[in-house]
Amino acid sequence: MPDSLDRELDASIRPSVPPPVEAVQPHGCLIAFDSDWQGIRLASANLSRFFGLTPAEALGQPPEKVLGANIATALASTLAKGAPGMTIPSGQAGVTSRHLYVSTQMTERHVILGVEPQPGDSHELPGLGYAWGMRIAQASSVSELYAHLLRALHALTGFESCTLYSHEYGGHSVRLGQEGTRFEPFPSAVGRRTTAPMVLVDSRAEPIGLERAPGPQPDLSHSPLCLPPPSLMAWLSGRQARAALILDIDETTPGRSLAICRDRQPRHLAPPLRHLLLQLAQLAALRGTLLNQKRETRHRYRELHERNTKLQWLAYTDPLTQVANRQRIERLLEAELTVADKGGSPLALLLFDIDHFKSINDTHGHGVGDQVLHRVAQIAQAQLRDSDHLGRWGGEEFIAVVPGCDLELAQELAWRLCRSLNECRIAPVGRVTASFGIAVSQPGDTSRKLVQRADRAMYCAKRAGRACVRTQALDA
Repeated sequence: MPDSLDRELDASIRPSVPPPVEAVQPHGCLIAFDSDWQGIRLASANLSRFFGLTPAEALGQPPEKVLGANIATALASTLAKGAPGMTIPSGQAGVTSRHLYVSTQMTERHVILGVEPQPGDSHELPGLGYAWGMRIAQASSVSELYAHLLRALHALTGFESCTLYSHEYGGHSVRLGQEGTRFEPFPSAVGRRTTAPMVLVDSRAEPIGLERAPGPQPDLSHSPLCLPPPSLMAWLSGRQARAALILDIDETTPGRSLAICRDRQPRHLAPPLRHLLLQLAQLAALRGTLLNQKRETRHRYRELHERNTKLQWLAYTDPLTQVANRQRIERLLEAELTVADKGGSPLALLLFDIDHFKSINDTHGHGVGDQVLHRVAQIAQAQLRDSDHLGRWGGEEFIAVVPGCDLELAQELAWRLCRSLNECRIAPVGRVTASFGIAVSQPGDTSRKLVQRADRAMYCAKRAGRACVRTQALDA
C-alpha cells in the first residue's frame, strides 16, 4: 500500500475529483447507467451508429431499451462474475466489424460501458498470451524481463515503436523499434496513474461529444475511450505519433515505469488484446518485483557474509599483533596434528619468547612494548609460508605451526627467524631478540604434549643465554 507521502504526492499531481469528460474517441461509443439498472444517464453522440438510437432517445431509458433484453441480462451476469467485458453481435450496418466488445466498469453509482469493434482473430489470444507469459515469467534478470515485455508488446500490437520508461535508470528508457535501441527521457506529460491501459486510436479523428441526463454524473476518467490529456497529446504529436498505447508498470521498479507503444498510423487495439497486454505488463511487474527482491536478498546476503567474516576474523585474531589469537592457534594446531597423524607427515612447532620484554616495558612504556610485539609478529610472518600458522600464545610468547616440516627443516627455519630479529632494529628499543624452542610431532602425540616439549626446549634456549634455538632432542 502507498504510504502517506505517496498519497500526498498523488493528491498534489491530480485533484481528488477528476474534471468531467466532455468527449471521447470516435472509434467506440460510451454508455453509463445507474448501478441499479434503472436508467441510462450518459451516452456518446455516436450511439445510433452502434445501437440505432440517438442519445436523446436513450437517456432515461432502461438498458434493455438500448441493448436488448438478452444482452442486458448477459451483461449483468458478466458484471456479477467480475469479467472485464463480453462480445456481442453487431446489428448495425454502420459498424464495419461483425462483433462488438463491451467493456464493463462499476463505480459506486454507475455502470459504464465502452463499446468498440471486435476483430475476428481474438481466438488466438490465449495461446499468444501463454507463450509470451512463459517467457516473461522465466526471465532471469530485469534487463531480460524488459526485453521480453517490449518484444511482446511490439509483436502483439504491430506498433512501430515500443518504449519502456523507468525512473530507476535516471529517468531514461530503452526503446525497441525501427530506429533500434536508444535512451529517451521519462515523459513528464504522462501524469495519470492507473491500472487500466490508456489507448489513443487516432489523434487526428474528431472527438465525439457526450450527452447527459440530469443528476449525478459518472467518473469516466479511467475509461479507455477517454481522450488523453492535452499535455500527453502534445508529447505524442511531437513524436509524430498518431496512435498510442500506454501501460503503467508501477511494481516493476522502485520508481514509476511506463510502457508506451506508438505508431504514425491510426491503430485500434480491441479490448481483449488490451486486456492481454495489461496482463503481460502486470506479470512483468510481479516478476520484476521478485527479481529485485532476489537482487536485494543477494546483496544483503553478501553484506551479512562479509560482516560474519569480519566478526569471525575479529574473534580469532589478536587485535595487537594481527595474528591468530590463542583460541585460534590451538584449533589450528589440533587440526594440523590430526592431518599429520593420519597422513604420517611431520609437523613442527616453534615456540618463541621475546627476550627481556619486561625491561622494554619498564624502560620505554607499554606503548613501545606493544609496538615491539606488533613488529616481531610482522618479521616472523614474513619468514613463514602461506600454509604455516602464526599465533600469539600469550604475553610476549608466539607460536608457529609448520605442517610438513621435520626437525632439520624446523631448525633451519627457527635460526632464520632468530637472525632476522637480531638484524632488525625496532625504534626506540634498538635490537630485539627472542629465544626459540622446537618440537616435532610423534605418533600418538597430543597438542598438549607437543606444546610442552616446545616449551621445555624454549626454556633451554633461555638458560643457554637467549637469542638462540633449542630443540626437544637437546632436552631429552
